[in-house]
Amino acid sequence: MSLRGELQADLAEAFDDDLADAMTAIVGTRTTASDTDSSIDDWMNPPSEPTTSTLTYTGRGVFDSYTTYELDSDIINVTDVKLICLQNEITAEPIADDKINGYSVVRVSKDPADATYEIQLRQV
Repeated sequence: MSLRGELQADLAEAFDDDLADAMTAIVGTRTTASDTDSSIDDWMNPPSEPTTSTLTYTGRGVFDSYTTYELDSDIINVTDVKLICLQNEITAEPIADDKINGYSVVRVSKDPADATYEIQLRQV
């Protein structure tokens, strides 16, 4: 097993045992506009109204607050929330402007081992 696999297994075990009371199921959604006539290559046709599609993904993670030294009024607000989740347990990679459990995703970062996501969330 690779180092990343071992790290993810150890973290999953901690999420199941030591952090089980802090674990929260998460549901994320991403709404994207899509062109319904993308397969038609005719510039003479008028453009159609874009439709939206929604991607829903799930996982679990630990919600936390930022420490005082992490707070920065330009990037991290006092009311922002930190979500830490395992990359192998979330069904899609979160990106900015996704919605997770009633919050809006501001920033997503990965740890150096690519085992976890640290997601900055802001109240909608």
